Amino acid sequence: SADIIGVSAGFDNHINDWGGLLSTQDYQDMGRLVREAGVKNNGGCFAILEGGYNHGVLGKNVKAFIEGMDVPA
Repeated sequence: SADIIGVSAGFDNHINDWGGLLSTQDYQDMGRLVREAGVKNNGGCFAILEGGYNHGVLGKNVKAFIEGMDVPA
């Protein structure tokens, strides 16, 4: 089992960014899945910010991901 789970958190696949595939809720769900994997392995987790180019939605998506990880945003 993993001691820690690291995630490259890219947000450029949002429907209002160039990827055009994911909703803000999808990012929150991904954050929750990362947290659940960390808890399941009795380890921690972290994320490193990657892409996300539409500043109009980037902050909302990052906040949703962090909230999904159950970290106070």
